[in-house]
Amino acid sequence: MNKSLLLALSLVGCSTENDAITGTQSLRVEILAPTTTGTVDQRLPDSQRTLTVNLTAVDANGDIDTTFADPIRVYAQFLGTLTPDLDQMPLTTIPMVDGQANGSAITLPSSVLGPTTLWFDNGTGLGAAYEYGQVTGTSDTLWYRDPFIADLQTPRDEMDVDALSTTPLTDKQISVSASRYGARGRLVVTSVFSQGYTVSDVECADASGTPPCVADHYDHVMVFTFSAARDQFGRLLEVGRMISKFNGGLSEFNGLTEVGFPRTYAPETDAEAPAINLGRVPAPVRFAMTWFEPLSDPAGRINFERNEAGAIEIIGARVCPTDEEYDTYKQWKVDPSGVATPAICNGNRVISVITQGTDFTTDPKTLVGRVLPRLVGIVRPVSIGSFNVWIIYPRGASDVTL
Repeated sequence: MNKSLLLALSLVGCSTENDAITGTQSLRVEILAPTTTGTVDQRLPDSQRTLTVNLTAVDANGDIDTTFADPIRVYAQFLGTLTPDLDQMPLTTIPMVDGQANGSAITLPSSVLGPTTLWFDNGTGLGAAYEYGQVTGTSDTLWYRDPFIADLQTPRDEMDVDALSTTPLTDKQISVSASRYGARGRLVVTSVFSQGYTVSDVECADASGTPPCVADHYDHVMVFTFSAARDQFGRLLEVGRMISKFNGGLSEFNGLTEVGFPRTYAPETDAEAPAINLGRVPAPVRFAMTWFEPLSDPAGRINFERNEAGAIEIIGARVCPTDEEYDTYKQWKVDPSGVATPAICNGNRVISVITQGTDFTTDPKTLVGRVLPRLVGIVRPVSIGSFNVWIIYPRGASDVTL
């Protein structure tokens, strides 16, 4: 017997036979309603949040596995991440009977935006007790609209304890390319700093973008560029300039909503000079002393969040003595009530001001005790639990009236 035949016989003798694949291998998902899931050019309306689906447990042969009866958890995959996280309470749980669940209703939260896929699995437990599901399924893509700036900023509930520190789209990959005001809306740069800029969604007088343009609550956001803010052609951004789109990762940095690792796009071509129209920059919102009141008061501190990354104006504030915060962070303080006693200046009913890096060159130490007729700045607060510092950034000397 030759060596080749002996080798072949030895290989046959060493072969094993595995058990047949049995049980549910996947979930088939059929969306019954809406009857159309939209397209990239035809988005579903915001009102279409209630879905009806059929689920079927499929075995290795493509047939219904009538023995499958695990409850199925439902999640939404959109803007780059799953919502909720797998170890958190799912959007809903669907019971399966004899391998099927027909006509099951799913209601998606209003924060679900952009192209969305539903994720189904039979995971169990929550938190540290969570166990990954072995059986999964996904839906066809549901095409919801892309987010507006207000979607990035608006908290789930203005009276929630985390209303100042998180939003529903935190940790999502966002792209904003339209105004919530339709044809009359514009995305306008409202301030530029050494490592970023702020942009506001404004409504102008007409579809041509004629000033004046106004903004509402939550219409502003900070874009953190790490270096000088530029468009896709490398041109520097300026206050009053219109942009067509920006995208990046949304995060909360000490309570300040930021778009990080961004790309910013201009509507002009590389050969066209960008149009600068300061008339499109919305007027600052007038500060009121009620803003220091608790979240339970609609006129209270929620107004700092409503105007985050937007401009506010303070009339008649008195400059407090500088302290270690100025020495360390270049933050000087004003008392909006105009009193500026030591008790007030050392309390939490003051506004911190940062003018470092602008063309405002007056030493704040020379202003101590002085009343400022008008002070304007971009709101960039620090909110960590119950710790709050209300900080404004004047854009330059014209924002500080001495």
